[in-house]
Amino acid sequence: MCISRCGCLATVEDGKLVRVSADHDHPTGRAICVKAKTAPQLVTHPDRLTRPLLRTRPKGDPDPGWRPIDWNEALSLAGERLRAAGPESTAFAVTTPSGTAVADSFDWILRLVHIWGSPNLVFATENCNWHRDFSPSLTWGRSFGMPDYARTKTILLWGSNPAATWLAHAERIRAAQRRGANLIVVDPRRSGLASHADIWLAVKPGSDAALALGLIHLMLTKGGVDLDFLRLHSDAFSPCPDGECSVLERLTEHAAQWPPGRVASVTGVSEELLYRTATMIAEAKPVSLYTWAGTCQQQQATVTARCISLFYALTGSLGQPGGNRWFAKPRLNDIAAFDQVAPHLRDRTLGIKERPLGPPSRGWITTRDLFRTIVSEQPYPIRALVAFGGNFIVSKPATQYAEAALAKLDFFIQSELFETPSARWADLLLPAASCWERQGLQAGFFVDEAAEAHVQLRRALVRPPGDARSDTAIVFDLARVLGLSEDFFNGDQEAGLAHILAPSGLSVEALRSHERGLTATNLDVKGQLPVITLWSKALARLGEDALPIWEPPASPPEFPFLLTSGKTVPYCHSQFHQIETLRKLEPEPVAELAPDVAAARKVRPGDTIVIRTAVGEVYFRATINSGLSAGTIWAHYGWWRADQNINYNAVMDGECFDVVSGSNALRGIACDLTKRELLAT
Repeated sequence: MCISRCGCLATVEDGKLVRVSADHDHPTGRAICVKAKTAPQLVTHPDRLTRPLLRTRPKGDPDPGWRPIDWNEALSLAGERLRAAGPESTAFAVTTPSGTAVADSFDWILRLVHIWGSPNLVFATENCNWHRDFSPSLTWGRSFGMPDYARTKTILLWGSNPAATWLAHAERIRAAQRRGANLIVVDPRRSGLASHADIWLAVKPGSDAALALGLIHLMLTKGGVDLDFLRLHSDAFSPCPDGECSVLERLTEHAAQWPPGRVASVTGVSEELLYRTATMIAEAKPVSLYTWAGTCQQQQATVTARCISLFYALTGSLGQPGGNRWFAKPRLNDIAAFDQVAPHLRDRTLGIKERPLGPPSRGWITTRDLFRTIVSEQPYPIRALVAFGGNFIVSKPATQYAEAALAKLDFFIQSELFETPSARWADLLLPAASCWERQGLQAGFFVDEAAEAHVQLRRALVRPPGDARSDTAIVFDLARVLGLSEDFFNGDQEAGLAHILAPSGLSVEALRSHERGLTATNLDVKGQLPVITLWSKALARLGEDALPIWEPPASPPEFPFLLTSGKTVPYCHSQFHQIETLRKLEPEPVAELAPDVAAARKVRPGDTIVIRTAVGEVYFRATINSGLSAGTIWAHYGWWRADQNINYNAVMDGECFDVVSGSNALRGIACDLTKRELLAT
């Protein structure tokens, strides 16, 4: 259901899923969250989509007038309309494989996109995994890797709260603490593992780059830099392009602009804590680092990622035992078909000219670029959209083109579990099976060396409701009506699965007979550490700064506070709000206020408040949290209800994004608030 991929045991009685519990013998099964425990309610929910539905009323009507049809009619119509639009004028979309169960089908969806010849896939990667998996290559030449918790001496969590999002990581972090490892947490909100940290840095939302630059300065001036590591693995001692000094000397000058006093004033982190952090990192190595959405959902996300990557490189821990490593993974055949994308096709990807080092380089575009293109028909018309999950009306920032674009599409197909605000714009709505009702392969479980070698084939536990089908089955169906069956194993999913597994040394039959999974012996070993580039020639060639320069965002006086958000345990993005047990745990969207914010606006716990940004306003129930950085409001997101203005992303500006990656500014947003009853007067 999400990136944690928790090992579970399911109890099925008379063909019904009745209970889900943790599988303690599984690499990620030592704990599961309440979302898994309520899976029986998801599987049997009366609002699940069960048949293909065809729109009969105009787009924009609150009631699409759905008419149930059978799969033959649905697929015949889909093939006809998509062929009429053509590959270039057909865009695809997919929900996040990190936050949903679409990971079972993601590579097959990519294969369909690439074989069909579409240049564009909306993936939301710019707000999610891009700055974990791809932007670190601007510094490290590789992805972020995984912390080696079993050997580390200091763990640094930066904008990541595994206690709410990744229980297998949280458990290993606590185990590392029990054996004596230090824990440093950078987060505006003290929750989860931050409550157990040796040092909690309550950074102001959106100022993470300043904190990283300040720590770089302290490491370079007070000790803690591994010079031998840099000499062997980086360009630190190479001359700068102007030839006047080395890259490391220039970085030292660059970071000197961020002395502790300035960093403290910008970030809210005291000078004393800055020195304590730098000392702990210098004295307790190796250091492991993990960051995610907290640092990437910022307007200067690439600069922030670069600052953190540079800081970590100085510790000398990268690629070392106890540091961040790239564990060997099972060898598989890649069926995503990136190698079949012709260069001229990639040149047609929306945003590739503006962001050649960002997600468009892999064909992944933003909803902003998609919607603008649909409306303007520039640089070419897009007439059809095929979406596998994804509720972008709720989960993406506000844009003036969204509704106009969805209304203008000639044909929009959406596969989903439930009807959502986004699905209501579809012409054809297809019922998808949940992860409990379909087969799924997971090769590698991320959290440590042994887990990464683990391969498991999950069988369908119960039948899907009505005529619902897996996303993989829908991909194979669409491939057939588009004339692509030969590239999809002539419609044989089992043959496709066997092809994927062939290099691993494991067979489909062996995995089916060992339902808890097996260890692969044929592993893909990553090899040596690449050269770390402190001075980014790739960015410099684009006219960006070779060493990261962070500019504090404007602080309009009419918006004196900072708005940020984060995940809560009952929900993930806009999912699971239909589940009764989860709604009892969290019945309405809440905004937590730092005490100084509550005092300034005379807000008490339980008050209904209106939060305003330059884009609009949204309603929340207020609580007060003393574990928030000063001036901060931390609010729930992912909520939607037709009769209430409760969508956090509706007050985010879709035109405010990172220039390199397109990551939207969703954290550290200037805002103000008032009690709702005061507006009425």
